[in-house]
Amino acid sequence: MEIRPLSDALRKRAREEINENPETLVSNFNELREWLNEHPQLKSEIISDQWLVAFLRGSKHNLEKCKSKIERYYNLSTAAPELYANRDPLDPQIQELLKLGLFLPLKKCASEDSPRIVLVRMGELNKVHGRLSDLCKIGFMIAEILLLEDDNFTISGEELVSDLKDTGFGLIRQWTPAYARKLFMCFENALTIRMTRINVLNAPIGMRTAVAIFKLFLKEKLKKRIYIYNEDYEEMFKYIPKSLLPKEYGGTEGTLQDLTDHWKNKVESYRSWYLRENLKD
Repeated sequence: MEIRPLSDALRKRAREEINENPETLVSNFNELREWLNEHPQLKSEIISDQWLVAFLRGSKHNLEKCKSKIERYYNLSTAAPELYANRDPLDPQIQELLKLGLFLPLKKCASEDSPRIVLVRMGELNKVHGRLSDLCKIGFMIAEILLLEDDNFTISGEELVSDLKDTGFGLIRQWTPAYARKLFMCFENALTIRMTRINVLNAPIGMRTAVAIFKLFLKEKLKKRIYIYNEDYEEMFKYIPKSLLPKEYGGTEGTLQDLTDHWKNKVESYRSWYLRENLKD
């Protein structure tokens, strides 16, 4: 099993929160590999050890749950074709979306074992007359990179900062219960993403209905972890230090353009991954 070693802090958190210790990790990994070998349709020969461990961690080492998540992931091209089709980073449409900085994981975490903070900027879609599914596709692509590269993300989870500035009614009305259900099926049930807190910025008037739909698919404890802020972010800074945020959000960690360029380059560097995964169809 070839995976990154964890820091002491993350190893401790993995033990306490996702039932992971060195012995169970090896045992569960080996059992999962054996199961994959019995299911050639999943193309197990090109599934890396790190990718497999990310699914184990997202399932808190529940093997049956992990198997279900893997099967769902490899059925996404049928279940959610709008997210899975055309994922070539060099395609002009994808290039246009990457330049907007729609889905931006921050470079630093609050502490060695803290969740990864991800900034989502839905309103940017209006610049290209994009759809909500375009944002979800880019988010899906970048989430796969985090599963492969980011131990904070796979162990401690994700903290969302969703900026709804300039979103507009046209995008909000696309957020239907049916689409919300599909999205949660993809991100939580297929990609094993653990959401720890949701911070909503600049929510427009009339957002209550969209938030109510959103809450329908959240676990009870996460429903209580949705916080809404307007232009005054001081309350949010109590939980997310300014040192982590770009300067446009009152922070000191570079600019939005820096972050956008970083993730555009990162996604492009994974081109062979996306093209190969599409061949599983």
